[in-house]
Amino acid sequence: MKTRTLVAAVAAAAVVTAGSIALLARAADPTVEQLLADHALLRRELDRCRDLGIKAVDDPRCTVADEAERQRFFDKPKYTHRDVQVYPNSPTPDAKAPEPPKTEPPHG
Repeated sequence: MKTRTLVAAVAAAAVVTAGSIALLARAADPTVEQLLADHALLRRELDRCRDLGIKAVDDPRCTVADEAERQRFFDKPKYTHRDVQVYPNSPTPDAKAPEPPKTEPPHG
């Protein structure tokens, strides 16, 4: 009977330990903001997901890494939009054409 109790206690301890490790590992998963702040960490996560292959589809860390990569490219533009004037010496459509100088008629 003592052997059964000992085996049950060891099994219960193993379950509790495994659960604690899983919770700690889950708490250590990087967030989108952390991945955006640290490019090397984002690169490591994306490389890990690439190495997982098809299993990466169901991996929550890969989902976070994909979201961070998407935000890095599409949500925060690095450049501001400016209108480009192809012919810089031509007048803009809004500008009025300068009036020709007034000349005196010839005396005759």
